[in-house]
Amino acid sequence: MAQLGFEVTFWGVRGSLPVPGPLTTQYGGNTACVQVRIGERDFIIDAGSGLYHLGQALLKNNSGPIRGAFLISHIHWDHIQGFPFFGPAFADQNRFALYGQAKLGRTFADLFRGQMQPPYFPVLLEAMGAQLDFHDLSGGEVLDFDDGITVRTVLTNHPDGCLAYRIEQGGRSCCYLSDTEHCASVDPVLKAFIAGADLVIYDACYTDEEYKGEGLQPSRKGWGHSTWQEGVKLMQAAGAKTLVLFHHAVERTDADMQRIEEMAKAAYPDCLAAREGMTIRL
Repeated sequence: MAQLGFEVTFWGVRGSLPVPGPLTTQYGGNTACVQVRIGERDFIIDAGSGLYHLGQALLKNNSGPIRGAFLISHIHWDHIQGFPFFGPAFADQNRFALYGQAKLGRTFADLFRGQMQPPYFPVLLEAMGAQLDFHDLSGGEVLDFDDGITVRTVLTNHPDGCLAYRIEQGGRSCCYLSDTEHCASVDPVLKAFIAGADLVIYDACYTDEEYKGEGLQPSRKGWGHSTWQEGVKLMQAAGAKTLVLFHHAVERTDADMQRIEEMAKAAYPDCLAAREGMTIRL
């Protein structure tokens, strides 16, 4: 299959809580949302607060119907809170497929619509005009799309469950591991999942020192997140290429993020910290 354009754009890079403000202007304060555009097809990974801005860009740049596929890692609020404000979902000429994990005996659609039900939100999901097609996942799927695009899934170590995604086309690949707590040694499943990938977006919420709770800070063990140091170990073991640090902790200022990015690059030169508005072309 011929190679198509393959662009990865970051619309939200933060974890847990949106923190836009004067101390986060360089790296960004919106929660998780990444657009992978292959040819004319959009894959939207997670629907955090950054999704609002992606929606506005799609409305501005498209005069006709808008199509796309959402790949939702999990339904913790920082990964879905932007969807009620996603402008293109309110127009009936638009159509979106939404993929996510079914669990607790409930479909993904039923779980996803929960944040848009009274008393939490005044507008029901059913009030959105676009056609929304929901698809249940459980981890381990291989999804084939037109133009030789393949999406693979695997479960990660995170409270309530979480999916990682690998998107491939024309011999290139992008992996998204937004929320995953590392094991005592490199996880063989994740190692195989990202093996040889061109780009890996990894949960680098903490440093090793924060994770272990050194000094006066609490231990973060069991909280479901990882460190940039563990991301480096996984990349080296898997023979993957570019590491993108993601899911920045809410307390990180731009100065903090710059220091972490510099330390990570010293350990693994093909590394950068995700910034809102950044586009990487594969």
